[in-house]
Amino acid sequence: MGMACRSPQKNIQRSPEWIAQRQAISPYEARGYTLEWMDSTGERIYVSAKQVMRVKSGDTAHWVLRGDVYALHMNGRKETLETLHSELARAYPEQEVYVAERNVVLHTSDPLRLETDYLRWEQGKNLMRAEGWVRLETSKEVLRGEGLEYNVKERTYRLRRMRGTIQSPVQ
Repeated sequence: MGMACRSPQKNIQRSPEWIAQRQAISPYEARGYTLEWMDSTGERIYVSAKQVMRVKSGDTAHWVLRGDVYALHMNGRKETLETLHSELARAYPEQEVYVAERNVVLHTSDPLRLETDYLRWEQGKNLMRAEGWVRLETSKEVLRGEGLEYNVKERTYRLRRMRGTIQSPVQ
């Protein structure tokens, strides 16, 4: 016994309650999925979370990720450049922007460890920015401050209102 597909009936009158309930359901929501895209330089970004939602605003769309968010940035040779963990994130693939919030921890290949509550990663500009408190740890220093700019390509950073311990280069 087979079922035939029918095209939906046109001009069906729906109740306002039905329309409100339908609009409350996100048509682009998934649980436990991984997003993948390639940036303008051919490097790959993998992002996973417990909950992934696609949000459309005007003519642009972005992704909202919640719960155990994990992002991985790899170069063309499949070497890991950065990993990032947070509780909440938004990904804007068309603008090459990734925003992470709440308990953000970034690890880079140099090795650098960054902790903050808010991080904006502009892949097209090779720039990461944290506006609030920041804890930065390398093999030679542990720094704290307010506000950070980190150049991903050059592996340089600028930390405002800095305090911490720096190992002297002269021994």
